[in-house]
Amino acid sequence: MGNYMECIFPLMQVRYISVNDGYDSKESFGSTGGMDVVLKNIVNAMYCRDASRKVRSAKKILAQQGKYIAAFAPFGYRKSAADKHVLEPDPDAAPVVRLVFQMAAEGKKYTEISEYLNRNCYDSILEYYEKNNIRRSNVRDIGDRMWSPTTVMEILFNEVYIGKVINNKTADNFDTGHRVVKREAEDWIVVENCHEPLVPEELYQRAVKAIDRRPYQRRKKNGPWKKGLIACAGCGKAMFKHSNGSYYRCRIHKYNVRRMELEQNVLECVKTMALAGLQDLEIKKKQTACKDTLPDEIAMLEKSLEKYNRKKFMVYDEYTKGRLSREEMAERTAGIKQQIEETKRLIEEKMEEVSRRDVCLEEQDTETLSALSVLNDFDPDKIRQLVSQVLVHSETEIEIVWNVDDFIAQT
Repeated sequence: MGNYMECIFPLMQVRYISVNDGYDSKESFGSTGGMDVVLKNIVNAMYCRDASRKVRSAKKILAQQGKYIAAFAPFGYRKSAADKHVLEPDPDAAPVVRLVFQMAAEGKKYTEISEYLNRNCYDSILEYYEKNNIRRSNVRDIGDRMWSPTTVMEILFNEVYIGKVINNKTADNFDTGHRVVKREAEDWIVVENCHEPLVPEELYQRAVKAIDRRPYQRRKKNGPWKKGLIACAGCGKAMFKHSNGSYYRCRIHKYNVRRMELEQNVLECVKTMALAGLQDLEIKKKQTACKDTLPDEIAMLEKSLEKYNRKKFMVYDEYTKGRLSREEMAERTAGIKQQIEETKRLIEEKMEEVSRRDVCLEEQDTETLSALSVLNDFDPDKIRQLVSQVLVHSETEIEIVWNVDDFIAQT
């Protein structure tokens, strides 16, 4: 509240009036209006945090007691009129849930069960809620209300149908940044025999076993995503191999380029550029082997900069002692400032030259360039070390985008 009153409202030119506190931002612009308002804001913030902790503690106690604390009852159940934290079978929806488990136990798959329910005109979960005026979420137009394999799967692996209540599966509070975060299974609160089960546990286990749900396995990373090496210059889309790999074809512009000729031209350019890189690297190594004067030049420029700063101070000192007029002081100071700016510019240029030379020597790998200079086969992975992308403009014109700053060129 204090942040809004002191920062946000003044910045947005909003006049804020609090009748109960006797506060008007027009009269105390940019402040909270006294210690009484500040203390009220602090107390209100502490009260809200304390109330949040108490609500979470109360919900955790209810969860440990096996109470159902979710906002809506799962399909097949409804909340008891006597106690909203207790589930009871829904006489209209429960038979559908039992049918799903029975079919799964007989070996039917998700798709077969969903198709059977749709074919025999069983109301989907959304249709059932709409017909019974049970509001679950905002009204959405999502096309046909039909059973899907995903919905069937969610029913089959929900242990609420054998009398269990599972809470604390997610977290959404101040600690998580108010984002829904899934908790680990060992942190769930599971209580058995909390309400009347819709299916026996033996039927539940047979259905789960028959459906043969595979446990989730995190996929191994395949490495960074690689954009297509050969791409159309007009649309930017990667070109694909066509006619048994004899041509590269653009999906949008529908033109073909001979694969062998294109790859051979790119390969020759890569080899030429690799040789040029090796020669450039040798020259830079020889230059580095010689005495490096850049650090000495930078040191001399820095000394000059210190001299000019002292000179500027001396001019101002003479002016304060009455030895210089105001006009003379301004003229000399302007000249010294110009010399200071010029010296700073030279220092920056020298520093950039040192940095650029060091980066070049570090990034260019002699072994890699040597291997590319004698490359005989078109190997995309190796060519990517030097080429960012090959853009095809036409059957006779290509553009090579190099991924090394010193070798940026168009071919």
